[in-house]
Amino acid sequence: MSRDHLGQFMVSSALGFGRGILLLDDCEGTFNWTVSGTGGDDVHEFATAAAFMGLKGMRLKTRTTGAAANDYVAAARAVGHGEGGLLVIRARVASPDVSVVKNLVMQVTHCDGVNDYSANINIRMSAGTVAYLDAAAAAVAMPDLAQTFTDGAWFTIELVLDVLTHEYLECFCNGTRVDLAGAGVYDVGASTERGAIVSLSVIAVGAAPAEMYADNIYVGEYLDL
Repeated sequence: MSRDHLGQFMVSSALGFGRGILLLDDCEGTFNWTVSGTGGDDVHEFATAAAFMGLKGMRLKTRTTGAAANDYVAAARAVGHGEGGLLVIRARVASPDVSVVKNLVMQVTHCDGVNDYSANINIRMSAGTVAYLDAAAAAVAMPDLAQTFTDGAWFTIELVLDVLTHEYLECFCNGTRVDLAGAGVYDVGASTERGAIVSLSVIAVGAAPAEMYADNIYVGEYLDL
């Protein structure tokens, strides 16, 4: 299932050339993510203010004009299908104002050519709780990940999935890892597509724009990368 047991080989090219690396975005180049949301004057860009390292990071901000509770903006990217059964999704994220963020979500839909399966980590920043999407499409809280989130503080989030059994393996948030082995992911339904779609989204608590930053976004078959 995992490719982490392979030996450490000399690498003479960029990491993006590795077959097991499906996406590696440092958010420094062209913004080519597909955007959806409430609409209006929302922000979706690679910006200097959103950089964890380097010159830019991904900046997502819900609309200012006509702002309302549950406004959202999401950025998605379609990638290919891996060789093995391990799928890792990881990003560094932050928000400049945690109090106005209802949800910060990292989601992946895995498509195996027969069905689509969806999994996510849902960070309820203003409430200080973290949940995952279970096989019944319900949000299940992970008490070990509950915490107070700090304005502007960067932290890592990660999902580890077994895409052969369609189950979670682990969920990671800000230094704490939760074992989810055996927990099923949500079966979206039949599909002939093959690959994965990863998305990042931010949802507003009330009538104030919610904003999130993301950088160093990775999707692939290697856990130790």
